[in-house]
Amino acid sequence: MAFHLALYSASIASVTANLQLAAVSDVAIAPAGNGFLVNAALPKLIRATGVGNLLNRFQLSSASIRDHTPFDMNPVSVGTVTGAPAPFMDFGDQPIALSPNEELDAFVTNSGAGATQTTVGVWFADGPVAPVRGPLFSVHWTAAATLVAHAWTSTAITLDNGLPSGTFAIVGARFISASGLFARFIPRGGAAWRPGTFACQTDAAVLNAKDRYGAMGEWMRFTNTTPPQVEYFALAGDTAEEGYLDLIQVA
Repeated sequence: MAFHLALYSASIASVTANLQLAAVSDVAIAPAGNGFLVNAALPKLIRATGVGNLLNRFQLSSASIRDHTPFDMNPVSVGTVTGAPAPFMDFGDQPIALSPNEELDAFVTNSGAGATQTTVGVWFADGPVAPVRGPLFSVHWTAAATLVAHAWTSTAITLDNGLPSGTFAIVGARFISASGLFARFIPRGGAAWRPGTFACQTDAAVLNAKDRYGAMGEWMRFTNTTPPQVEYFALAGDTAEEGYLDLIQVA
């Protein structure tokens, strides 16, 4: 299974129902109006989530979704950061089928008129989630990038301990940053997709157990000489990041 995390985000200052969010610039999924153009290689939705200080609900809409009606989503994270556990819509076993090259848009309804940053995350995939099993282990990493608020910021990571020679499958991950909302991997070579998930703000936060130990399947592969970079979407200019990789050696 291949998957990719993409975001919509904007400062919303209206209680108008179904106010459209703009897609966050993405290197792998092309824009279409204020939304994303569904890529033919990843035409399924396996997960969706929303977070905002005044957020009530959000809605996803495309031509194929509107064959029935725009898809209303709830519960959501009400606050400046994602709740723990993270409320999200899980379609991993039965993905929402989209039509290639159609526009996927996100709309939100907030409960107040004050300006507040509101973000919707969607996970595009090529099929249902396929959990993996095997002899896995976890490694801790750190980074020291200055993040840009409300945008993707990339950084190299430093593993606490070197890996043995070989190829490794990432089968789970945990990302931590003081104001981080989401994070994803940037592969070095291979597919352009950037698999990711929620970011935690503290070591104690447990956002989603399905992100660990093979439950989301294989995220991507890398060799010990070409570890991936990490990309954060945060609310502020954090200067310290860390995380964990759940790995299975495949070669």
